[in-house]
Amino acid sequence: MYAQVQKWLTERMSLDASLLQGAGFESLVAERLRACGCGDELGYLALLARSGDEGELLAGSIAVPETWFFRYPRSFELLVEYLERMLRAGAPMLRLVSVGCASGEEPYGMAMAALHAGWTEDRVQIDGFDRSEAALARARAAEYGSFSIRHEVPGWAVGFLKHEGGRIAVCDRVRSMVRFERADVLDRRVLAQGGPYGAVFCRNVLIYLDAAARARLLDSIAETLAEGGLLFVGHAEQMVAVSARMRRIENSHAFALERVRGVESTGRESAGGGVVAVRSAERRGAEKIPVRERGIEFRAGSIPAAATRAGGPAIATPVEATLEGARELADAGRVRESEEMIRAIVARKGPTAAALELLGTLRQASKDPAGAKTLFEQALYLEPARTTSLLQLALIYESNGDASRAERMWERVRRSRDAVPAANNRGEA
Repeated sequence: MYAQVQKWLTERMSLDASLLQGAGFESLVAERLRACGCGDELGYLALLARSGDEGELLAGSIAVPETWFFRYPRSFELLVEYLERMLRAGAPMLRLVSVGCASGEEPYGMAMAALHAGWTEDRVQIDGFDRSEAALARARAAEYGSFSIRHEVPGWAVGFLKHEGGRIAVCDRVRSMVRFERADVLDRRVLAQGGPYGAVFCRNVLIYLDAAARARLLDSIAETLAEGGLLFVGHAEQMVAVSARMRRIENSHAFALERVRGVESTGRESAGGGVVAVRSAERRGAEKIPVRERGIEFRAGSIPAAATRAGGPAIATPVEATLEGARELADAGRVRESEEMIRAIVARKGPTAAALELLGTLRQASKDPAGAKTLFEQALYLEPARTTSLLQLALIYESNGDASRAERMWERVRRSRDAVPAANNRGEA
């Protein structure tokens, strides 16, 4: 069913064909036909030809534009170290870019990292590109709810977040550093006009593209990334991003690559070498299997890892039964399996604040605010200054109309921020 819509998505949006099949895809297209009042596939194709917004909405329902603050925290630790080195080396300006920035938490986090590293906002320009105008509107508003806080928020970042009526808002200083633009980064001119960039975040974008589009985007990134610059990708994408010009950085859970110095383009990659690299990585074990077709069993030792959210291609690599492994499952949208893994770890090793906090976040995702509240409170019992649990409880209390308790949580957030050594707060607002 809907073969013409499949063809349109592969040709116009460069989506991987494996995403565009099965009952889930057919149900999604049928839903869009009903919502748009189209009687058949041909009518819907005519609408797609007329309306760029409808095409972006459809593609966004398949390649879900989901993000949150400080996703993969070690990426931001590595970014801070790199930006400090750039500053010490005397770099006059700093340019960074978020490819597929969605609702904006990622580029705002990059801006906070730059300020923390010692840069001033007048010397930093961060570009955020996305094809969805709806996502960019949320990014420009810069106000977020509890589900944008899913990983530990660094103490140095708290001062850049403001409390506004039950929401978390990004301070004006950080907002001034980020420029959002609706653009298709598969057009090589988009990145070329902004570079060279010191660092590129392109996380969980490559997994949705077909092989040729992936190769084209990786080649464009390598062209616009300064020598020695960093590329941050999703945990399932690091190996497919390796090339003659991009070297993998051995830093656990940072999922980063470095632009190799002294290696220039030979034209080989843009002519198809990148595709060869992607396909060879897939042959080495990165078999793409739609999540909906996978049979998953939980074992206390290890379980298979999902590379992406439900419906996307998966990378069949093992995930250890550790808290980091549970985070990978949670990031992939596999909430139940992540929760089972954490509870097995807690049963074996005892509770930790980090484990209880992650369980609380998963309870939030499962629409269980009461259970989440209990878990965040337990995390704070073990670690009273744990910033993310404090932020989550503040938002929960506010949503329950308990303004006085919410304010007490915010006051504890401020105290925990102030407790960070002064050397680590030099960039805060």
